[in-house]
Amino acid sequence: MGNSVLVAIDFSEFSTKVLESGIKVAKAIKGKVDIIHVEEDVYKIKRSHETTPMDEEFFPVIEKFHKARLEQCQGELDKLHKKIPSALRGKNIIVEGHPTEEIAKYIDANKVAVLVIGSHGASNLPISKLGSTTEKLARKAQCSVFIVK
Repeated sequence: MGNSVLVAIDFSEFSTKVLESGIKVAKAIKGKVDIIHVEEDVYKIKRSHETTPMDEEFFPVIEKFHKARLEQCQGELDKLHKKIPSALRGKNIIVEGHPTEEIAKYIDANKVAVLVIGSHGASNLPISKLGSTTEKLARKAQCSVFIVK
C-alpha cells in the first residue's frame, strides 16, 4: 500500500469539500493528493448496439461534444489541482468508463492508501443515504475509503 490519497471528483458543488477533506487526509499520512474524474464512455452505445444510418449521422456530433467535454473536465481539474498545496500535489487523472470500475482499477494499479469520495454524486438523488458509486466503492475498493458528508 502506498501513501497516496485518491480524491474522486464529479464536479458537483460538493467536489470542493471532498478535495479539502482529501488534502487533510494527505497531510495526516504525509502523502500526495491525486484527483480522478471518470467520464461516462459515450461510445459504449455504439459498440453495444446495432446502429442505423441516422445514428451514424449523430456520432460525429456526439464525438465533437465528447471531446469538448473532456477538455472542459481537464480545465476544471486543473483549477482544483491549484487548490492543493504544492508539496501535496499528485496527478490529475481523467478516465472514461464506469466510475466504480475505473476508480477501483486505478486504486489497484497505483497502490492507493485512501480513497476520498463524496457521500452523494452529481445527481444528488435521495434514493439512499449513499450514492451508488460511493456505496459500491466502499465495498469493492482495496484501500481505506473516507466518505465526505
